[in-house]
Amino acid sequence: MDEISEISVGQFDTVSQLIASSLSLQLAVIGLIVGIFVISIVYRKFSRWVKSQKFNNTKPHVARFTRKIILPFLAIALISSVNTYIQVFELFDEEISGIPVAGELAPSEIFAKMLNTLNILVIGYTISQLVPIALTKRDSTNLEREDFEAWREMRGFVDDKEDLFHKLYKWIPPKQKPDDLTEEEFNSYLQTEEGVLYLENFRTARGAPIGSYEKNSKEPYEKWKKSERKKYELYF
Repeated sequence: MDEISEISVGQFDTVSQLIASSLSLQLAVIGLIVGIFVISIVYRKFSRWVKSQKFNNTKPHVARFTRKIILPFLAIALISSVNTYIQVFELFDEEISGIPVAGELAPSEIFAKMLNTLNILVIGYTISQLVPIALTKRDSTNLEREDFEAWREMRGFVDDKEDLFHKLYKWIPPKQKPDDLTEEEFNSYLQTEEGVLYLENFRTARGAPIGSYEKNSKEPYEKWKKSERKKYELYF
């Protein structure tokens, strides 16, 4: 048996005639329509529930993806279930009698082509919805990385808790003293915590910092993101 492809535009008249002449096909179409109606109600309630959750604000891309993916997932599940039900119970076989006319399709084949067409439409809709989310997520990730670099350049934001920057990074003094300090001054500053803090914030005559930073954590970027997420949760 040849593979059943999606329905073409020129076959809509044939489909209408088959629906009008086949009781089983009418019941199957009614069941499909009722299923779509139920899915729309479930989707609206689920979407409202997602929007009421905290992660809708702290992880907007995940929330958008969740809202968008549930609709095509339910639609494909419905279409596949109807198609499987028809094939298992052979709803249209009792209406096919005699020798089929060459070039004509049985009601079950026409309905299968309808379902395949709906599947293609649902998949196309899903792709059209998910691609913008993926692009927005990529742009957001780039902006978040820029914020992290700014946070590191500023050595922390004002609203950070418990001196997050120095938990993630440790300042390493330079091996050679800056030209703006004498050897004695430089060594004396290194002996106390206050002096080390002074050197960390020290700027040369040209405004350049001295020393460097090494990581205290394997993934400072991830921990910084978690800290920012907590700020969002408190805000919202």
